[in-house]
Amino acid sequence: MACTQFETKDLLIKEILDAPLGHMVSVLEHHLCCKIKLDLIEQNTLKPGSKFERKITITGNNFPLIKAVITFDRKTLPQSIVKQLLQKTNLIGTILNLNDIPNKKDVIFLKIEKEKIVRVYQIKYGKRIFFEVFEEIRLDYIDAVRKEFETSKKNHIIQPEIFG
Repeated sequence: MACTQFETKDLLIKEILDAPLGHMVSVLEHHLCCKIKLDLIEQNTLKPGSKFERKITITGNNFPLIKAVITFDRKTLPQSIVKQLLQKTNLIGTILNLNDIPNKKDVIFLKIEKEKIVRVYQIKYGKRIFFEVFEEIRLDYIDAVRKEFETSKKNHIIQPEIFG
């Protein structure tokens, strides 16, 4: 998404919204200067059948900055991609890159609140929807981590010695 549906002067938020699937961690690490961790919470079928759901959380300084639920249908995806997904060893962005699939977000829902941004987007290949992503970006937690970093940065400034 090229922020056409949501304009912001906040460079971090703009980069989060524009980042390809799988690049959020590096964007957050660059801007927040803290350890960012991505956890695959679970991956399972919604019901017996072909639809799967993968839940992830991206945390920084123990704050859940981004939560995402990614759904996909094994009937829609090439078998090689399904195999990679079911192994749970690679992130979806990595799998897209390995298979030369464009990582372009087609935003179908966007809601901006004071504390968070909620959006739903699809990753398509041709006319087929490969993935649908529900994402919650916690602006309040991102600001808390920013403030924590700014405070720790101020506390580590070396004061020049004063000679009398």
